[in-house]
Amino acid sequence: MYLTIEKALKLPALNQVEVIGGNQGLARVINSVSIMDHPDISWIKRGELLLTTGYVFKDDLNAQINLVRELSKRGSAGLAIKIKRFLSTIPPGMVEEANKHNFPLLEIPYEMPLSDLLFSFTYELVNKEKVKNNGKGSFEVFHSLLNGENRSSSFIPQLQEFGFNPDRPYILLLLINETKEEGDSFFPIGRMLEKLNQTEKKDFKYWNIDFDGQLIILQGKGMVTDEHLLLQAQRIAGVLEGLISEDNPGTSLSMGLSKVKKEIYNMKEGYIEAKKAIQLGSRVNPTTINDYASIEVEDLINQIPKDALTQYVLSMIQPIIVYDRENEGELLKTLETYLFSRGRIEDAARALYVHRNTVKFRLSRIEDLLGVDLKSRDIAFKLQFSIKAAKLLLHD
Repeated sequence: MYLTIEKALKLPALNQVEVIGGNQGLARVINSVSIMDHPDISWIKRGELLLTTGYVFKDDLNAQINLVRELSKRGSAGLAIKIKRFLSTIPPGMVEEANKHNFPLLEIPYEMPLSDLLFSFTYELVNKEKVKNNGKGSFEVFHSLLNGENRSSSFIPQLQEFGFNPDRPYILLLLINETKEEGDSFFPIGRMLEKLNQTEKKDFKYWNIDFDGQLIILQGKGMVTDEHLLLQAQRIAGVLEGLISEDNPGTSLSMGLSKVKKEIYNMKEGYIEAKKAIQLGSRVNPTTINDYASIEVEDLINQIPKDALTQYVLSMIQPIIVYDRENEGELLKTLETYLFSRGRIEDAARALYVHRNTVKFRLSRIEDLLGVDLKSRDIAFKLQFSIKAAKLLLHD
């Protein structure tokens, strides 16, 4: 769908253009093309490919090197220089800098007019945009399902037209840019997904939709289990997080995964789950990626009136909360870890990085303060419930 430097150079009209430096950056996407006739590059947009005769920097070695460095820093797609007019060859310093930054540096033969090259690139970009817009039109059925519109028999053939199998499970991944200001564009998620290698993409298909953030619908290509699909989605979310952070340092990103869905008419439900995973997950887990299945209990707890919830939490675990506050203790953390470890002291000790005897001592102190037997399954359940509720109340 997107025109990269590598794809562009395979076009018949451009096959005389050679890569001189930055071979590792040929996957850069071209959004626009301009002819450079001025040394000021403050106007350069991300994904812009520059064509030039080299006149503006022909006698300045430092300007040549700085140009490559700054263009790469600004996210330019590449720099193409026409030789044998003002430069007999592309200067070695520019080639070295391009290799250093994996920035595509291209050589245009003397006999090729820049206007012809500009036309060829622009023609391809226009065609790609038409394809992309047609694809967006076909996603209207997804918007209908996400908005919970009435069931329609026409939805199924519409989905099948672009590869979605209504009989296979799917999962929704929602991405929210917390640092995004009004008017800003979101990350080019489609391009990020294209960066995934074939091994990463072999088991699933995806559809990227602009819906209250960036929404990705993932569906297994074969008869995969629900567990496998969730693990696959979690892995893809992790890869996307890394790619986005690498290209957008300082960005605050939140990602939420729905539970696995079996029916196309559950799509709105899945979207709500993915959104809740972000909203509630940030209150109970210090992670960027949360899935609804892991915070489903918290969602139920969150629907209980706050006053009633507070009263219940205090009746169950107030003594150890007070003890920790007055003694800088870790009884609550120890209790949570012990319960999460299903009552296995050795596992809790490893998770807490303390000796097993320390855990045993703390558990004994907890039993004394609360007046309970931690071996009771009923008590264990109530305490787990109380700890989850306390976290929600703490971050409310």
